[in-house]
Amino acid sequence: MKIRRQSQGPLSKGDQIEVKRPNGAYYAATVLRPPSAMQINMVFVEYHAEDGSKCVRGYVDLTHVRPSPPLELNRCFKIGDAVDAYWENGWHQGVVRDLLKDSKYVVGFHGNEGKVEEKSEIHQCNLRLHREWDDGSWVPSMAELANSSNENDDKPRNVKLKIVFRKKQADAEFRKGDEVEITSDEEGFRGSWYNAVIVEYRGNDKYLVDYSTSRKEDGVPLRAEAKAQHIRPCPPELLPVASFCLREVVDARYNDGWWIGVISRVLDGSKYAVYFSLPDEELEFDHLKLRIHQDWKNGKWIIASEENSRRLVMNSNRLLHKMDVNEKRFRVKFPKGTRVEVKSDEPGFEGSWYSAIIVDSLGNDKYLVEYLTLKTEDLGAFLREEAYASYIRPRLQHARCTRRYKLFENVDAWYNDGWWIGQVIKVLTTWKYAVYFQTTNEVMEFEHNDLRLHQEWINGKWIIPSK
Repeated sequence: MKIRRQSQGPLSKGDQIEVKRPNGAYYAATVLRPPSAMQINMVFVEYHAEDGSKCVRGYVDLTHVRPSPPLELNRCFKIGDAVDAYWENGWHQGVVRDLLKDSKYVVGFHGNEGKVEEKSEIHQCNLRLHREWDDGSWVPSMAELANSSNENDDKPRNVKLKIVFRKKQADAEFRKGDEVEITSDEEGFRGSWYNAVIVEYRGNDKYLVDYSTSRKEDGVPLRAEAKAQHIRPCPPELLPVASFCLREVVDARYNDGWWIGVISRVLDGSKYAVYFSLPDEELEFDHLKLRIHQDWKNGKWIIASEENSRRLVMNSNRLLHKMDVNEKRFRVKFPKGTRVEVKSDEPGFEGSWYSAIIVDSLGNDKYLVEYLTLKTEDLGAFLREEAYASYIRPRLQHARCTRRYKLFENVDAWYNDGWWIGQVIKVLTTWKYAVYFQTTNEVMEFEHNDLRLHQEWINGKWIIPSK
């Protein structure tokens, strides 16, 4: 679906940036989600907490974001230089107060609220000249910094050139006490992950671990040796979702472990049928026994994409046959002129629904639709395009609620000419609410009349999902 949107800026997923925190320091971060259509001035990032103990994910205002400055290797500093020092896991602004031996400097950090300036010894490799990011460029520029470096007349006292080599990274990727998840390549256990705690590193990429859910007859946790390739950190906790969708990849809690599967059927009562390619079977689970599937790739957690979901589905002819039979059984034909709603799959608009009318049937489960709220680029006519039957559902009738919405109730919010699936997370006034959107991880405020009860079109009928 082609939808006009506002500029989202130059940031892209995976960009390395720096984020300014309340203490005034900048911390290295990675863009997880660039500014969206719903919130163009915010970017979703991941960065290390100020104590360095864990990774934090959250939205940051674009005014507190800047690119990482270019590297300036082997630069020497003089007394009085304004610098950024890598100190306490972030880049803090300071001033060079003295020059020491062994490529070290004394840096003073500005005290807050009348506090005395704090000083610390910082190695040259952890310093850079201070610059400000202003209107898309660095101030002073690289050329100005190069000139200032040539004009450096101060003679450092007792400073000698020292080449610093990075120490070889320790063999152990995990430390004692780390909570992890472990998988197995044994027959009957492939594709499952179990919670454990690292006991010690034994060398040769092997660890001794205690399983958190498996115990011996005397109640002592089961202890075993595991290969590093079978160990990963525990995935970060995500906010719970209101419901899972057909063909969505999930982790299901079964036999004390997490098993990767695909939603094959959406059942009544907040239950789902989940298909497992290993060992090729389908089981039913309550909503609370499922979690969003995440993949551990290149040292980062990635939420399973639609492409990954499709790949898992395509790997099983049996699952495809089951889904094909179910979809044909409940497939609805839409005559010309029928008022419908069409789902978007465009990045940033996934899961939103737009009012349309059926113009014609194109065969092969495709229709030509004309949107009732979206127009062409020149605004001269309503937008027309082809849409698959799986992206079309009947118009939802009598969905508006005459009573007040309750906390954690599922709703559709009218925004940007379409309906977006969300959940009430706070009742602000009698007829105003804060609504959370899981697809974009955003919260927005809505009036009562801009919301409707959320319902799912499943197997040819409208169903109100549970909380």
